[in-house]
Amino acid sequence: MTLKKIFLVTSFIAMLTATFIFAADKSASNPVKANQEKQYGSVEERRIMESLQGENNSPFAKEREELENKKKELKRLESEVDKKIDQLNQLRLGIEKQQAEKKAAETKRTQELAKVYEKMTAEKAATILGTIDLELATAILAKMKTKSAAKILNSMEREKAAKLTTEFSTLER
Repeated sequence: MTLKKIFLVTSFIAMLTATFIFAADKSASNPVKANQEKQYGSVEERRIMESLQGENNSPFAKEREELENKKKELKRLESEVDKKIDQLNQLRLGIEKQQAEKKAAETKRTQELAKVYEKMTAEKAATILGTIDLELATAILAKMKTKSAAKILNSMEREKAAKLTTEFSTLER
């Protein structure tokens, strides 16, 4: 036999001896329990039955307690996550509100620019609108009266007028 096997067998014998001594001491001090122990077929059976009967002595008591602690921790973390989600939703609503305000301000400025370009001569407005950003020029033309926008497009170079017309036709309203 190897040393490892000898050690295991010796340990097992020591455990059995200790168990029998413990059982003998218990039965000598309490004759009622001695009768109950005689009902069990083996020491292992007795140990399992006692562990199942006594919750505090149960080997699962520690695991049960750990599980309860983990449940409490999960509930705490869940409430933290819920708070974070609420905070994020409030931030999202704030950002959406700011975006709506920004868009309203941009629309107002575009409307004012449209009025300014309507008051210009068609040639001057065409020259300026031909040089600015296509998206901005389209937005300005969209806010103008149809007659003024037509005069400005008529005064523009063909390519610029074509680009603005194409952009204007796909503009979301």
